[in-house]
Amino acid sequence: MTELASTAYPVVMGTARPPSSSRFWAIPIIGFIVKGIILIPHFIVLYVLNIVVGLAHLIIWIFVLGTGHYPDWAFALNAGYVRWTTRVYLYFYGISDVYPAFSFEAPGDMIIVAPPESSRFFAIPIIGAIARVCLLIPHFIVLYALSVAVGFCQLVIWIPVLFGGEYPAWAYTLVGGTTLWAARVLAYLMGLTDQYPPFSFT
Repeated sequence: MTELASTAYPVVMGTARPPSSSRFWAIPIIGFIVKGIILIPHFIVLYVLNIVVGLAHLIIWIFVLGTGHYPDWAFALNAGYVRWTTRVYLYFYGISDVYPAFSFEAPGDMIIVAPPESSRFFAIPIIGAIARVCLLIPHFIVLYALSVAVGFCQLVIWIPVLFGGEYPAWAYTLVGGTTLWAARVLAYLMGLTDQYPPFSFT
């Protein structure tokens, strides 16, 4: 899952299953509360970035519709937002013990390859956005179910981490796979790629 060559999709997970995990973060309730507190600066920045990204899309469509290309500045902003969000998510759920960097790009980040050209159809105001959302409805349904499953699994994932110091493989497949899935859907929704996301954890 760490190599772009392993998949034809242009969004690839950059974080592998860790060889060991911190037992402290696995302490019931305390670990989540502490992580939630120390991640508050990221939540604030991501909230602001979410607004900036939304405003940027009010003009990105002009470039795509007119030239058929996603502007470099817009790709850097939106891909950076997806990477940053994913980085925080992976840290919060224990797949990574490295505190997230305040950056659009950091070592081990998700790989997002810029498309050589972008669809003008999806850039048509309102129509393009509605079309993408409608096409993604099956993914939204699956991701909702997966998110519920990830939430319930947190009730047991802490056990092998706390007593064994290791993030279980099945948990990495579920949590990491759901993270990758959600990032691909977000990337497609934002126009970073026109390739329809696969229904896959890898």
